[in-house]
Amino acid sequence: MRVFLVLFITSFFGLAQAVRIDSIAIEGNKKSKESYLRKLILTQKDIPYDSLTVHEDIIRLIREPAISHAYFEVQKTSNGKHKLIYHIEENTTLIPALDVWSTLDNKTAYHLGVNEYNFLGKGYLVGLFYRKNIFDGFGLILGNQNFIKPFYGINFIFQSRNTFEPVSNNEGIGFYNYKIISADLELKYKPNTEHNYTLGIGLLEETYDFEEGIRLEDAPQYFSTKKFLLKLGYDMNRIEQFYYFYFGFRNQVNVSWVWGQNFGGDTTFYSINNTTTYFKRINKKGNWGSRIVLGSSKNFKTPFPVFVFDNNLNVRGVGNKIARGSAIAVFNTEYRHTLLEKKWLAIQRNGFLDDASLLPAGGKLTTLFKNNNSQFYGGIGLRFIHKFIHSATLRIDYGFSLNDPSKRGIVFGIGQYF
Repeated sequence: MRVFLVLFITSFFGLAQAVRIDSIAIEGNKKSKESYLRKLILTQKDIPYDSLTVHEDIIRLIREPAISHAYFEVQKTSNGKHKLIYHIEENTTLIPALDVWSTLDNKTAYHLGVNEYNFLGKGYLVGLFYRKNIFDGFGLILGNQNFIKPFYGINFIFQSRNTFEPVSNNEGIGFYNYKIISADLELKYKPNTEHNYTLGIGLLEETYDFEEGIRLEDAPQYFSTKKFLLKLGYDMNRIEQFYYFYFGFRNQVNVSWVWGQNFGGDTTFYSINNTTTYFKRINKKGNWGSRIVLGSSKNFKTPFPVFVFDNNLNVRGVGNKIARGSAIAVFNTEYRHTLLEKKWLAIQRNGFLDDASLLPAGGKLTTLFKNNNSQFYGGIGLRFIHKFIHSATLRIDYGFSLNDPSKRGIVFGIGQYF
């Protein structure tokens, strides 16, 4: 961090006069093609040095999955010219995925996958997965986050997912074989490092087939539907990163519309989700972060509303998909402290509070924060971080209810919680 600040301050004051950059070099890349990295650099040679443009280049480089860290320096050559050098520290980007958990009928479920975030050394994304959760499922993702220029991105996602879903009301619980086949195309526009706009369209087919349990009056035994999906997103990202430390502010808004028949006969559906995140670096070893999530959707009686209480999404220790609702409000805050840091490994401990409220489908919005619709958990955890493998953070959290300490659980996951 000191190296980056010293170089940045030196460059800002020392080159404030109209110094011209005569050449630009990239050093440290091994797998990544230079043509791919140069696409991310907007600074040009033979024009006056601009410290703000160079700073944005560094942010853009560090946000790439292929890059763990980047910094720059300006060298004055023997003939009096100036050379701008970007130094790159690369990540390993071929990432396997393995998750194992228990199904609703106490059998073993697993997820096997692999993602390559720097395919061919050009920053392409290629991912595959296979999931066995009582039923078979698989998926494919293809993406280019810097399509033609760094201002544009494109992703294609195909999934076939099959799960055993509980549906409950006052009568009891019925279990459905739920299958969804979907294809999504996502286009991104990134005019600068702070603003990111997304347009997505998709086609999907859903099938609900009753398997066992209580036959519910408001849920058919078999239901199949085809739908069209439109998504709009806006991401204002002012977060900067120094290896696994984050500092800054980010706000993400996503709006979705779905046309196609639902369980209860409705033919249109919408949802909106806003996520605000703030990080602060505390001395050399501390990182404090907080997140607020506010979500709302069309509020009608349905067994499958879009929002859920879940260990891996909003409340650590609460369980997997313990409840569903049509609106949600979440507040997460945690402090991460580095216990050990070596050349490639870092170990952090953390303490956290997770507070969330969920509105049951069809309920009145005024009841969102009632006690029976809320979960308030606290806990501690550990992070094992590989500094040079993209998203290689193994997290272990122990969460317990602050209202009822008998409710608790251990949560394992990959990547920081937020």
